[in-house]
Amino acid sequence: MKTYTLLDSGDLTKLEMVGGYKIIRPSLLSVYKKTNESLWENPDAIFYKNENGGRWKFFTDIPDSFSITVSNLTVKIKFTPFGHLGLFPEQEQNWNFIRKISQKKKNLEVLNLFAYSGLSTLACLESGFSVCHVDASKGMVDWAKENSQLSSLSEKKVRWIVDDVSKFLKREIRRGKKYEGFILDPPTFGRGSKGEVWKIENDLIPLLDLCMELCQSRPEFVILSCHTNGFSPKNLERILESMILSKGSYAFSELLISEKSGRAMPSGSTASFLQG
Repeated sequence: MKTYTLLDSGDLTKLEMVGGYKIIRPSLLSVYKKTNESLWENPDAIFYKNENGGRWKFFTDIPDSFSITVSNLTVKIKFTPFGHLGLFPEQEQNWNFIRKISQKKKNLEVLNLFAYSGLSTLACLESGFSVCHVDASKGMVDWAKENSQLSSLSEKKVRWIVDDVSKFLKREIRRGKKYEGFILDPPTFGRGSKGEVWKIENDLIPLLDLCMELCQSRPEFVILSCHTNGFSPKNLERILESMILSKGSYAFSELLISEKSGRAMPSGSTASFLQG
């Protein structure tokens, strides 16, 4: 079975086995030394970052795209010009949290913002939730649709939206739309489909205020993650605590990817809220 394994990390890079191909990519949080230098020999592809985004160097004839299975979901892998593959495996702990929620709560209306290639959306769909999947990139939304088909979830209840997240939220508020669950994985910096600029330090709190308008500040659950310096797990939890009126439980942690050695690579921050 084609799947994903993190083999090693260090020296600002990570070594991944993706569908049987050994790939080296940058990893800014891997500031420590590599565990096993010999593992890094004979890679199939390396991504080199530069001021224009970066470039791939291939040592093996790799297909333009192929699919793998991760956390019981099927995802299409593509080598993008910016070094992304369409998969963020550190989010698996949040996909498992979604599955845990579904054991207690049924038929929730969930809003997934900055939804990228859609694995959090798929975790919601397989859990029986309805999802509104929003991303500013049409290419990413199309990619997420493909992943839903590959995972046999395309017939589930989902809306695919290409839009700037803030503009979309304001329209949903005007329409009187309500949501019960919220998933957000905002970038540090980004541009919308019409050139709108997103900066997490300026725009995250106003965005969450809009989300809270869609649930009267009483959500059933919220998952907030990011990869931005200064937004520690505890900071994310404090942000949620300051906005949510529902009674429930909070949790926060680093996002981690387990390596083959048993160690873990730090990959960002996450915090969550569950009502009840």
